[in-house]
Amino acid sequence: MRQENDNTNNRTNVQYRPLGELIRGIIFILFGLYALFSEKLGMGRLDISDTWLYVLAGMLGAYGLFRVYRGIKQLFF
Repeated sequence: MRQENDNTNNRTNVQYRPLGELIRGIIFILFGLYALFSEKLGMGRLDISDTWLYVLAGMLGAYGLFRVYRGIKQLFF
């Protein structure tokens, strides 16, 4: 009797976590690109030194790439 009840509850396994990883990764990459190119494109200026600006942009980009990698890894492998 228990096996009949277990078999009737078939849900499709929707994985939202990998998609969230991809979206967060893309957002972090975009923030890194904004920090790097905002002054050159006339979109604003971050009030920090150029060295810290490059460090911030690099860290945001690297973390975004890590999140995208984890999302792709969970989706396809």
